[in-house]
Amino acid sequence: MSTKENIGGQTRLLAIFDADGTWIGELQYLLNKCAGRESCALCDISHGWNPIGKPAWRRQRRGTSQITWVHRDELPEHLQAMLADQLPCVVAQAAGDTRVVMSREALAACRGDFATFERLLEEKLRALTH
Repeated sequence: MSTKENIGGQTRLLAIFDADGTWIGELQYLLNKCAGRESCALCDISHGWNPIGKPAWRRQRRGTSQITWVHRDELPEHLQAMLADQLPCVVAQAAGDTRVVMSREALAACRGDFATFERLLEEKLRALTH
């Protein structure tokens, strides 16, 4: 997926995990997920149970995609506050505006399938530019 063609160079896409990126945060998320107390649809899409990530996600990250994948604790404070109750999600940032492009419900509907995520994101981005 080449999102640059669809949204132009000025728009930044952030895929934001509902988990912390520290090793303690990752371990805590894993333990809570195993216990059924926590879940992140974006984590399921990108990693599933594979700690290094699904092959399709790893290929996409090395490719030309314009998506930046971040954990909630890696966000600036104003975005943490703005998006706290909406994580995980994918947002588009352009000209000082931040807009949720894929909600947690849309991510959950992908059922952990990276190809479904890519198709749905393409659709959302096409709608955003038209």
